[in-house]
Amino acid sequence: MEEKQVAVSTENGQVEQDGEKRIYKVQKDEWETKLPKRNKKVVSAVYIILSAIFYALGYHYFIATCKFAPGGLPGIVAMIQFATGATTSNSGAIDYSSLLLVFANIPLLIVASKVLSKEFAIKTFITSFIMTVIMFCLSNFIDNKYAFTIAGVGEVDDIGTRLVGAILGGACSGVSLAFALKVNASTGGADVVGAMLQKKFPHKGVGAMVFAVNAVIMAISVFVYQDNLMPVFLALISSFANSVVCDFIMQGAKSALKFEVITEHAEEISKEVIEQLGHGVTITPAKGMFEGKNKNLLICVIKPREIAKFQNIIKSYPETFAYVGSVNEIIGKFNRGTKDV
Repeated sequence: MEEKQVAVSTENGQVEQDGEKRIYKVQKDEWETKLPKRNKKVVSAVYIILSAIFYALGYHYFIATCKFAPGGLPGIVAMIQFATGATTSNSGAIDYSSLLLVFANIPLLIVASKVLSKEFAIKTFITSFIMTVIMFCLSNFIDNKYAFTIAGVGEVDDIGTRLVGAILGGACSGVSLAFALKVNASTGGADVVGAMLQKKFPHKGVGAMVFAVNAVIMAISVFVYQDNLMPVFLALISSFANSVVCDFIMQGAKSALKFEVITEHAEEISKEVIEQLGHGVTITPAKGMFEGKNKNLLICVIKPREIAKFQNIIKSYPETFAYVGSVNEIIGKFNRGTKDV
């Protein structure tokens, strides 16, 4: 079966099909702005710093005072802080427990540099180091009495407030992890172990491996807190919020809709889609089995906010049949005149 491709040139809006050159007046997408080129090292530095800031703030204000271990190395730090009373407002001693993040990550990253890559290990170490410095300064000098927690000064005992803290803390760590992953790094600890285990067992997902590591921390937290199973539940909620927010940032911005259209008006619909939406259309010959008519199958990927315009185009052709599906990520040229996504 022969497939015809209708696609807009990224330079002059010309399309060549079957030897015939056609010119479409493509409507410019006012939502798209062409970003200037940036130095990759500068971009990486910005993402790493933002990752460290988001995690440190989320941990200090939403996790440390709510008496639960979020998993990974920060979960171990939270348990140490709880056991030593470092999260109480009356504690005047300097809390060195956050420094454990750096020292515990060093042996993990030495192994990761050989199993994964040196770039990943170096960037992860830098992220964890900056994160540790911020956490150390927050807990000892900047706000050592936790004056700006969601429930006032000091640790939190109210179950509802602790639940909110788990959600917000997980969301902050999810933002942190997403920023780190964008530049081939991580926040350290369980993420590093999960990535190495996933390489050894490629049939398993990284998420499943990270969850398995965190499950061990969550189980230990039951014996540390000893009051009830609430710390485990809060840790699960925090991990879920982490996963949802991270996935949304990593994939949500690149989500799209794929329309497949069965029609006898392929040329007309393609022309309108190209001119009004600025997206290419793939045409494949098809045959309707009810009436035995020769038709065409159009495939087009658009942004969710463009669905109304696309539907208006389809409504102009009553004999046309269309269905839509979601696309989790877009790779390559998506819109005329824009950069790769």
